[in-house]
Amino acid sequence: MKRTSVILVLLSIIFVVFSFSPSLYEIIQSPHIPKERSFVLDHNYMFDFNFYLSRIREGTEGRLLVTEKYYNKEHPASLFQIVYLLFGKVGGLMQLNPEVIYHSARILFGLVLLLVVGKICLRYFPKWSSVGVFLLIVTAGSWPILMKIGSGWRFGTFMGWWSVVDSLQRITFLPHVLIGQLFLVLFIMAYSKPVKYPVVWGLAGLIAGIIFPPTLIVVYAFFGVQSMLEIIQHISQGKSKEEKREWMKKWVREFLVPRSIFILCTVPSFIYLQMMFQVDPWKALALFDIRHRIVMPYAEYAMALGPILPLGLIGLIVILLQRKEKFYPFVSWILTVGLLFVVFENVPQQSPSRFTQAAIHIPLGILAGYVFVSLWTWASQLSRKKKILGKSIIGLGYTLMILMGLGVMASMVLWLTDQGRSKRTGTWVVPTGTQLIYPLKDFMDAIFYLRDYTSHNKVILAYETAGNFIPAYAGNYVYMGHANTPDEEYKKDQAGKFFEGLMKPEEAHKFLSDESIAYVYFGSQEKDLGKIQDLQAVYPFLKEIYQNSRVKIYQVN
Repeated sequence: MKRTSVILVLLSIIFVVFSFSPSLYEIIQSPHIPKERSFVLDHNYMFDFNFYLSRIREGTEGRLLVTEKYYNKEHPASLFQIVYLLFGKVGGLMQLNPEVIYHSARILFGLVLLLVVGKICLRYFPKWSSVGVFLLIVTAGSWPILMKIGSGWRFGTFMGWWSVVDSLQRITFLPHVLIGQLFLVLFIMAYSKPVKYPVVWGLAGLIAGIIFPPTLIVVYAFFGVQSMLEIIQHISQGKSKEEKREWMKKWVREFLVPRSIFILCTVPSFIYLQMMFQVDPWKALALFDIRHRIVMPYAEYAMALGPILPLGLIGLIVILLQRKEKFYPFVSWILTVGLLFVVFENVPQQSPSRFTQAAIHIPLGILAGYVFVSLWTWASQLSRKKKILGKSIIGLGYTLMILMGLGVMASMVLWLTDQGRSKRTGTWVVPTGTQLIYPLKDFMDAIFYLRDYTSHNKVILAYETAGNFIPAYAGNYVYMGHANTPDEEYKKDQAGKFFEGLMKPEEAHKFLSDESIAYVYFGSQEKDLGKIQDLQAVYPFLKEIYQNSRVKIYQVN
């Protein structure tokens, strides 16, 4: 293996460890959490983290397809998030728990994606230049916002509330997003030249469409933009009509046909999605995006991309002017993401913010790298004094850009370790929403009782937080517990009335029976709703089967 390849591999490993270091910090500090708390290494957002864990648990329990544990009615199984179920099957063979499986996937696919990016840098840039461009891509992040915290200083970032654009967190982000980005990079690179085995690539695209559908939307749009650039490039070269006709035949055979085969092979994934979006609970996934559209703050997003954006756009213009066809795929990639932002501002089914996950920092970094390498080459041709001055200025600009990116990443490590500390020192009894705290042992022990002593096909009634944890850590179905639960607001209202004791016994019994609820989890959050300590005194048909200092579990008779 060449020295530059070895360096790129080592850098990939270092950056993955760097990205995962806040989680390592939590693991190392876990012995110091309060004795009454349980260590849970959640990631990104607690409610969604448990959502993915529930899929992984289904895999460890031997399911072939995904069922929605956050829904209490009979429903067809599906392929949604099946990649997590497959993770569970593989991890289950090694007897790993769902948390370990999830975080291992973050590390694995984050590393593979960086290795592929390194391979692209080697392909487009010579020797040591490839290492420099790789560093540009990986460290590309927000313009820093200098902030004084206590007696020290650190950087804040633009759009810091959106983890996927953060230079540190995106390296080991959500596993299915990393896989989607990996597929995106591979498809763009593969279809930028004549493709061998187009059906095999098409089947890979079908899989990508099931795992992360936005990947296919980006690839389809990329095909259109890239094809236009290729045609314009060759039509404008002043060749004879016969030469243009021969080129067009070759282009249709080597590019249009393989791309068309890819689309034909992958369209079934969208047909499948549309079919499943017609039935509960799966249609709640589509409705959630429609009802919770995120307003895309484009000015802030531009600042969140940092100096790589203006440099990358300069590189884009230079490449188009110089007709550097080799780099057209990266130009098309950037133009595609911009086009999708515009289009999906007017498509209610999908927020344009979804396309911030299209890894635009990669093509921007490639084109910014082209600017630096071109300037360096230009400086090399100057007289000795001018060469030294020119290379010094270029090298200083490059170095400052990398150091600024590393500074932003290091500051994010500090922000995230602060978050880990707050989880140890917080006093919330039950975490909910964006509250950061480790769950109480009594809270978790009751969930583990459900895991060990109840059928996982049974439905549990709990309020918001326990309802979110139970599918992830016990494997039961719940009446409610996640934003993707159909009719979530109505169900929260019904569950609230039940726990507040506002239902008459016969009304409550009918409610539980109609909703196929077999057990009731009654913990601190549920008790606080109605200030009731013994739910059996309100609803005599309940039978207490478990109790600790904070939680009771009732069986519905």
